[in-house]
Amino acid sequence: MSCPEDRSFRELVVALSTILDVEEETKLYHAWRVALVARELAQKVLPGQATPVFYAGLLHDIGAMGLDDHLVHLTLKAGAWQNPEIKDHPARGAAMVTPIPGLGEEVAAMIRDHHERWDGSGYPRGLKDGAIVPGALLLGLADEFDLTLRAYPGSDWSTVKKAMAWTVQEAFPPELLTVLDSLLAGSLFAEVATNAALELKMFRVILDLPPVNFQVAEPMKVTIDLFAQIIDAKHAYTAGHSRRVASYAMRLARCLGFSEEAIQRLEIAGLLHDFGKIAVPRAILDKPGRLDARELKVVRQHPVRTIDLLTSVTSLKDIAHDAGLHHERYDGQGYPYGLHDGEIPLGARIIAVADAFDAMTSLRPYQPTRTPEEAVAILTRGSGSQFDPAVVAVAPCLLT
Repeated sequence: MSCPEDRSFRELVVALSTILDVEEETKLYHAWRVALVARELAQKVLPGQATPVFYAGLLHDIGAMGLDDHLVHLTLKAGAWQNPEIKDHPARGAAMVTPIPGLGEEVAAMIRDHHERWDGSGYPRGLKDGAIVPGALLLGLADEFDLTLRAYPGSDWSTVKKAMAWTVQEAFPPELLTVLDSLLAGSLFAEVATNAALELKMFRVILDLPPVNFQVAEPMKVTIDLFAQIIDAKHAYTAGHSRRVASYAMRLARCLGFSEEAIQRLEIAGLLHDFGKIAVPRAILDKPGRLDARELKVVRQHPVRTIDLLTSVTSLKDIAHDAGLHHERYDGQGYPYGLHDGEIPLGARIIAVADAFDAMTSLRPYQPTRTPEEAVAILTRGSGSQFDPAVVAVAPCLLT
């Protein structure tokens, strides 16, 4: 890595938080606002936990990934909290975060309890008072602030405070509400009320975060592998897809004579090639019939999002296009840019073949599963049109 792993880690977590909050053309910034406000609260009441609280805020709704809509919309629907998928999302999120180096159980516990309330009215376990992880209450209060602010766009803190009162008065300790009021009555409200202000504050906070205690060797490698699992977790039929694509891409690269260093970089690109797909609604990805024009546009945005996300991580900029351009075709008929042959990075041309091979040989609801030999034969038929002939020429190495 060309920059400290600490910096890359925090940038990668922020990138994941960003894509979890994207819907079609809009960035919701829900997790960013929760993380930033909760961190400010923690600096006042839990100063030793401000950084874990911040990371918990960024990922507090990761367990809701794959729902039919974003939680900021679902919460407005009558009876939303009776939906088992919604009630279970804190526990699912905690399970996903626990293995992440530097976060672990401390951050996972905050995520698990972030919908518990001081008076016992929360979920999923109905905990109350001191049984709730303290940092979780900060997340919950910051969450309530964000949701209320969305319901009253353009309002000042006084208006938002009055609107929040009926949901937070008994649900949080009075002293915590007092701290929130003092912060938002000061400069914090202007720093988090608009998307532009949020982006500026997030940039500053990322630079100021203290080092992460990873407690594992090669923390970025472990984190990227876990992120690949998170990406694939959105759909049952894609489990293991990113790891297999990365493995197939490495084998193809070795057959093409890549250096070991280049192969390792291509592995990362393969693991994260579908990063942007997290933003594609489950209803679109699982649709049994043909996609309409709007749905197709949403799907074809995911490679661009992958490029944007990986470009935002200093140590991954160099593999962003290898990862994001795997839907381009050798004949120029692919997407998102319609690039052809040499305009497409070789890494992306390799991942395109690896991705297609895995799609054909894995169980998918929309097509028959092929044997590896059948898949290579189909790749060969697409040589020079969909795929780079030089990459297809070494595709038989996937059979050994």
